Amino acid sequence: MSLVQGYSSSSDSDKELHNIPVLPKDSKYNIVTVPNVDISTHELVPIDNVQITSTKETRNFGGGIERNYYDDATWKLQSMKSKRKSENSSKQESKKLRKKRRKQGDPEDIDYLGPWADYKASSESDASISGGDKSDTDEDANDRDEEVDQDANNEEAEPEVFTEFFGSKGKDYLGRTYMHVPRDLNVSLTNEPGSQECFVPKKIIHTFEGHAKGVNKLEFFPKSGHLLLSCGNDGKIMLWDVYHKRELLRAYYGHRLAVKDVTFNSTGKKFLSCSFDKKIILWNTETGDIERTIKLKAIPNVIKFNPNNENEFIVGLTNHKIEHYDLSVSNFEVPIQTYDHHLGAINSLTTIDNNNRFMSTSDDKTVRFWDWQINIPIKFISDPSQHSMPSAAIYPGGKYIALQSMDNSIQVIQGHGKFKFNKNKWFDGHNVAGYGIDVEISPDGKIIMSGDSKGFGYFWDWKTCKLVNKLKVSDKPITCIKSHPQEASKVVMAGMNGHIYYCD
Repeated sequence: MSLVQGYSSSSDSDKELHNIPVLPKDSKYNIVTVPNVDISTHELVPIDNVQITSTKETRNFGGGIERNYYDDATWKLQSMKSKRKSENSSKQESKKLRKKRRKQGDPEDIDYLGPWADYKASSESDASISGGDKSDTDEDANDRDEEVDQDANNEEAEPEVFTEFFGSKGKDYLGRTYMHVPRDLNVSLTNEPGSQECFVPKKIIHTFEGHAKGVNKLEFFPKSGHLLLSCGNDGKIMLWDVYHKRELLRAYYGHRLAVKDVTFNSTGKKFLSCSFDKKIILWNTETGDIERTIKLKAIPNVIKFNPNNENEFIVGLTNHKIEHYDLSVSNFEVPIQTYDHHLGAINSLTTIDNNNRFMSTSDDKTVRFWDWQINIPIKFISDPSQHSMPSAAIYPGGKYIALQSMDNSIQVIQGHGKFKFNKNKWFDGHNVAGYGIDVEISPDGKIIMSGDSKGFGYFWDWKTCKLVNKLKVSDKPITCIKSHPQEASKVVMAGMNGHIYYCD
């Protein structure tokens, strides 16, 4: 005979069986199992003091043990669920509290105790949000939430879009604006770029001062170079006169955050700008009017016109994608193609192979080559020892492509065919690691130049790869450098101090 139903053991002896008390059928006692006690131990409990739901369960030792174990496990499960619910509710409350504090946005109302500490309410409004002040009614809380939402909407409102002319006179004696290429100079600005022999600049001849913060891009007017376009971290785009008075001609205000890139079309009558406010604007260079505005889903880094059709352009984004837009269609805000094979933010876009293709570089340390409107790269360059390449420049004629590398060097690849690296072309000596610094080649192809993180401008001979000159222009990094398309030795450089240096 087994003490527990369904269990048998050879160790059960007749003596142990005789020790079990036997109750008569009409007895007022019943056997009840005690939890967490050995099954051989029992108590005699009066039936009147015990609630019996089923006589079968109490008579069956195995059923009683299973029932007690099941109840204990169920209790543990329910306690775990309730604990998780309380933790989730507390997390949601803390998220709501952080949202409300961010919306208020006044640093004087918050005591910041470090990145791993909680915010300490330093005013009555913060205390009421955190639940410390219970005297506020629900109506007051709702009014306060409405005010916070209105303030947040006002902060995110679009800035006033306008342009301002700063020139001494808008038109000359023949009624021509600054768009007209001047003819009263010692140099002809109508020649083909690269027809002149270029030399290395030796000094700063002028400084353009207008940007309150760092400059992100410089662009000469196509072919003639009599105008200079610049954009900066102050959210402004400025157009400068390179000759005559060298004054600021016009400023374009359309972005509320730093402007990352600008680019002219082939005629210079229009230009595109992209900014950290996730907007692309097509501007009229002469009047400053906005012709198109496109809102993006990610921050743009670089923008480039399609030379074969200037109603189209491509933009490289920080979400690893390159988007292709067509401004001539009705739904121009929707990209006609997306190139999404990169795994990092797009750093540069360059048209190659007689404008039949384009090249892209990215933070994923690869270089990819694309056909227009085909989302499959025809080739990509990737190597474990390769560094990120933030900028590129085309050699005149398109035979070579110079790539700025984050290992403090400039490397050169073929401009067509298999796009292999040219091991005989290697330029170093400058410091660019950690900065997105431009690289530039002179119009005649004899000089290659780059900025520097210590405020220098570096100039190398293309054939010998030797450093010809380095020019100190600033105490802060020089990130932008551009060679004049018509002058023999004039170069503009700019960086993080907001000044633009014109060197000769």
